[in-house]
Amino acid sequence: MKLYSRPLSPYSSIIRGIIYAKNLPVKLIAPPPGVPIPEEFRAISPTKRIPVLITGSGETLFEASVIAEYLEEHFPETPLLPADPKDRARVRIIARIAELEILAPATELFILHSVKERNDTAIAAELRKLRQGLSIVEERLSDGPFAYGRAMSFADAWLTPIRFILDPLRKMTGLNDLLDAYPKFDAYAHKAVQHPPLSRVWDEMSDGLKVFQPSLA
Repeated sequence: MKLYSRPLSPYSSIIRGIIYAKNLPVKLIAPPPGVPIPEEFRAISPTKRIPVLITGSGETLFEASVIAEYLEEHFPETPLLPADPKDRARVRIIARIAELEILAPATELFILHSVKERNDTAIAAELRKLRQGLSIVEERLSDGPFAYGRAMSFADAWLTPIRFILDPLRKMTGLNDLLDAYPKFDAYAHKAVQHPPLSRVWDEMSDGLKVFQPSLA
């Protein structure tokens, strides 16, 4: 199998965390350079986004949530979803809210703070959405070593890269107290680096950030 991925891409990092947790033989491939990804990449991904997984049978899969579910179903030996349906639903809720209500507004805030003309109304709206998402996830995070329960799950695969990008976001925006009201989410950075697959993702994103830092500044 092959995965088109970039080290700093949160969505790619979600899938790499799952691959590392399941110890799957997947070759990582960088997409063509450029932001956004060049138009010719549509020949591989119709959405022109990463990650993209090429399966062993040659099928092309795109969208992180679809790839994650495929890997979970196709390689169930190291499960990343709990056995109980209610627990699976709770894990999926954490992952889904983290993606839609934390990662999405955080991405918009990066964009809004990188343009010359400041749009305070749009920034405030995205901050409200981000804080709402943080509150929902905070209420559902476990006190244990992982996001939910005593084992790594999809929730950890999603939360690790999302928690990572909040640090450069705080630095870029000057919102140093952004996570003060969400101590579990804030402390998740320390949880992630204690678990080898998640620590590996964190380190890869750190290396990717060093390369991207000049353009972020």
